[in-house]
Amino acid sequence: MDSEENKIIMPKKRTSLDSLSLSDTPVEGKTEKQKPARQTTASDKPRLIKQTLYLPEAVHEQLRVLAFYERVKQHDLLMEGLDMMFKSRGAKSISELTGTDE
Repeated sequence: MDSEENKIIMPKKRTSLDSLSLSDTPVEGKTEKQKPARQTTASDKPRLIKQTLYLPEAVHEQLRVLAFYERVKQHDLLMEGLDMMFKSRGAKSISELTGTDE
């Protein structure tokens, strides 16, 4: 057997961003320093829970078509429907529950 046939070709190791040197020297064409990214905290965003929704195919298709023609996300239409249902039952609206102006 030829030893060349038994060689295992290892992929090149990728360079991670941590290993790159980020010095304060300006990049050509840039004259001012960039502001550091603002740190977000858990309190900045409302906690979201994933919910699976099983829809009959015809219902899904109608929702998809409405979202397309109204140029909105299906999620937005579903949230609108939930808000209408909450209000019709005398429950708090989504904006009241989340403290947002939606």
